[in-house]
Amino acid sequence: MSSHENWSQGSLGRRGRALVAHLVGVDTGRVESLSWSLGNRITVEADANQRFRFVHRRSARSVTAFDVTDETCVLRLRTPVGREKFYGVAKADLVTRPERDDWTRAV
Repeated sequence: MSSHENWSQGSLGRRGRALVAHLVGVDTGRVESLSWSLGNRITVEADANQRFRFVHRRSARSVTAFDVTDETCVLRLRTPVGREKFYGVAKADLVTRPERDDWTRAV
């Protein structure tokens, strides 16, 4: 077992929806998984405003929040190899500082 085995997984080995929920301080049930094509279309292609970005200190993993409506944000989880996953979250549920010390706010 390598000591680097879980470094890119983020907070305590969480992945995907569980990682995003834990990082922004919301219950997993309040995080809606979106398809890549929908997430990309409403963030990148629509040139959505970036609200904040968290980066992992020991890997190239990041979570970026985009304002997409008055009440909704889309979070993009980017893995160290460049894969992207998108999640919808109510703005009222978000924290703007990472809940874990191994993540920092970049913007």
